Amino acid sequence: MNFKTKLSEYLEKNTKTSNIELLNDYRIGIEAMPWLLKLPVQEPFQITMGGLPLTLADTLQKELDKFKKANIKPFFLFNGLSIIKERTFANPTNIRSQKLATAWDAYYKEQYTAAEKCFQESEKNLLLSFIHYIIQFFKQKNIEFFKAPYFAGPQLALFSEPSSKNYLNAVYGSQELLLYGVYRLITDIDYEKGAYSWVDLKSILSELQLSHDQFIDACLLCGFEYCPTFPVLIQSFGKEYSFKNACDMVRNYHTGLDTIRTYLMGPQLDKYLDQFSKAKGLVHSHLVYYTACLCDPIYPKDMYSNRNFYYSLSSIFGPRLPNDLYFYISQGVISPQVINNFTSGILMEPFPTIESGEYCKMLDYLKSVRTTTLGLLSNCLNDELKNKPIKTIRWFEPKEFDMPHSTSLNEFREFTGGNIKVPQEITTLLANNSVSFGFVAKHYQTLHNSIINSENEENIAQIKDREEGIFITLAQTLKMIGYFNNSENKKFQFSQCLEKISNSKLQEPTVLLIELLRSGVLSSETLKVPKSTFEGLSTPTVLLISRVLSLVPSQLNNDPWGGPIDHDLMGFHEITRTLYKSLRNLVELTALSHFLTFRIVLQPSEYFTFSTKLPFFLQPSASMGLLVKGLLLDDLSLENLEENFPNFTNIKEDLDLASEFWDIAFNVVSTLNNEGVVTKQIYDSFVEADKQWKESRKNFK
Repeated sequence: MNFKTKLSEYLEKNTKTSNIELLNDYRIGIEAMPWLLKLPVQEPFQITMGGLPLTLADTLQKELDKFKKANIKPFFLFNGLSIIKERTFANPTNIRSQKLATAWDAYYKEQYTAAEKCFQESEKNLLLSFIHYIIQFFKQKNIEFFKAPYFAGPQLALFSEPSSKNYLNAVYGSQELLLYGVYRLITDIDYEKGAYSWVDLKSILSELQLSHDQFIDACLLCGFEYCPTFPVLIQSFGKEYSFKNACDMVRNYHTGLDTIRTYLMGPQLDKYLDQFSKAKGLVHSHLVYYTACLCDPIYPKDMYSNRNFYYSLSSIFGPRLPNDLYFYISQGVISPQVINNFTSGILMEPFPTIESGEYCKMLDYLKSVRTTTLGLLSNCLNDELKNKPIKTIRWFEPKEFDMPHSTSLNEFREFTGGNIKVPQEITTLLANNSVSFGFVAKHYQTLHNSIINSENEENIAQIKDREEGIFITLAQTLKMIGYFNNSENKKFQFSQCLEKISNSKLQEPTVLLIELLRSGVLSSETLKVPKSTFEGLSTPTVLLISRVLSLVPSQLNNDPWGGPIDHDLMGFHEITRTLYKSLRNLVELTALSHFLTFRIVLQPSEYFTFSTKLPFFLQPSASMGLLVKGLLLDDLSLENLEENFPNFTNIKEDLDLASEFWDIAFNVVSTLNNEGVVTKQIYDSFVEADKQWKESRKNFK
């Protein structure tokens, strides 16, 4: 047990209930994470499918409608960056992988209820992977949101303070928010009963006869995420100790520190004091974003200067970052993953949902991409941080290895040196064309010539047009992943493949396909899969076709997935997901590097839209691959496919798109085979697969 449990037991007697009408026209700050985790999203097969949960949009809308009906104006506060803490790997045979193995076993035995339960339980925090989509949804619905620099709680406390001129009228969230000084906290809203539950911190402090500082100490002694339970509490009162026991101790000895020193000695005292001090520093000095566009501790620096505790902020939050960077975080412009890796000094590869040799091979391929991504960040920071050591740790290797990010951008100085401008020839075209990988590939040479010609120019104008900024971002991304020759700046066949694609829906899948081929993980060989989940046996050509076409988006309804699932496609999707996320991080950090160096300057409200228009924003599910597998293995008619795959809203149109992409894929492989990029074995596999796919489409009715 920890303080949340103990405090909850105490607060049961101090919780008040009021009519929901009292919240009429209130702007309420909502701690987003607990709210999201309570959403009734029940999609047990989503973990096998990947992509966006199909019911998420409807679920979000229904919950927002409840606020609207009660005339409540929600303001969602999301967590930002992670704090620094000890990180350890779970055992390779962790609970998650065991549950997945159990789920698949039940599925193969047609024990579908048991399988659904195991799949659902294997992914407890499903929605946390889709924060960027949820924020986009809120933006489209004109729902206010904000991302805190680190934890949402302190930011909510700041926004709800009277000195903030009642920016928030109330706060709705977890009891942990009391630590940060949220005085009126809504803990539950029951829309059906028309009531809400709330606690008043001032009343609680008065009853306990504690200051807020002492209240924090009592909570920490009960056990906090970053501070274990004070052992004397358990020794003196047993495991059933109460929150009041901790309060009595703090009251008797005035502070948590004096309480600890009274009971502990020697190494035990030093260790616990260290843990307690870090937790206390986390609460008292938590970084928040102020309206003056500064990121500083929530309490004034001298407020606790007379206290006998101190903990370095850098040991909690990592190195200090530019205030502008915290702004981009607050607006949901960039995801925190790469910045977390940088501040912690560790890029940790967790155990995947399905382990395979191909997955490990993809991780090796992505080393340079991820190192370059880190370099885009460090290149914008001070000299000390530019050389900050970053290491990668992987579950299957005991040895960690360095990521030389400080030198990763040496060959891309034309983009990082500041002499960038979009030539008039391209800006004219941008007026009538949307930016895409294909557009960039066609016009990269014009841009390159412009950069060379402007090397000696000074005071090049900032880019203030959104489309021009996206063009520069994508051009640099393609250059960094090797789509143009670094020495002569001639086009590689990769970029020529992109030029030929006119359908915007198929540009991202084509880049993914090229990267899968370059990394050597796309093949017709089986992954670690017990057996096919379809009636027919998966042949090599079926495996290859279904994997390639699983990169293509499909049109699905908003119901939970009701079709078959497949172990092989789940494993393949795990590989493409890590590729997809790495490419998205690269694109985001490319844009961020231009924001931080003021090469691209937009209106504050435009940055989020800019981010959503960058590629790899939302990966599609494996639904198209599943549909194709059903078509190839079971030879299903259109009517049968509609019956077996009820989530598809236009199967004929989707299969036409799949056929269009297969032709692109086959042409890409043929081109790269001529250039010696892919092996003859891969090319021959595609030739065989092409025959089967065309025969299947010819016979399809």
